[in-house]
Amino acid sequence: MEEQNLIPQLFRTEYKKIVAVLCRYFGIHRIDWAEDIASDTFLEAAQSWPFHGLPSNPQAWLYAVAKNKAINASRREQLFQQKIRPDLAEQAVSTEPDLSDMHIRDSQLQMMFVLSDPRIPSESQAALALRLLCGFGISEIAHAYLAKKETIEKRLYRAKEKLREEDIRIEWPAEKKTGGRLHSVLT
Repeated sequence: MEEQNLIPQLFRTEYKKIVAVLCRYFGIHRIDWAEDIASDTFLEAAQSWPFHGLPSNPQAWLYAVAKNKAINASRREQLFQQKIRPDLAEQAVSTEPDLSDMHIRDSQLQMMFVLSDPRIPSESQAALALRLLCGFGISEIAHAYLAKKETIEKRLYRAKEKLREEDIRIEWPAEKKTGGRLHSVLT
């Protein structure tokens, strides 16, 4: 594979995995952190690889950089909570994200069930899944929906806000709720 095509190809395959694991690590309410860290990881690759050469295992390099960025973000948050907002009772994340194959698959599947929560409108569920789990760009999603880019951006923003407002957690839904979400997950 040509070097110039490698990063876009890896973005298509690895971005969604990194986002899913980081959402599970930080919590769905910090979905923006997960997306930012995943994007920063690819930006660092695009800036570093042309000058330092391709790493022997680009996928492992991306995972290592994403893991380090997540740890740094977690430490910054922890420092913020301890020094700046000591009265805030939030518990800071203290473990490292697990980017093993099995954990990636579990995280992605759990994200599919989270994004299929009935509190999120169905058109937003699919758009979020396309963006977060499939790695599609906003323009690509807008083209698929035959909608304006701004419409999709608003739809994604409102869906993410709903995830935060409702404090939806990344966890397996209760068995009785799984059946109701299964159709959305399969869609």
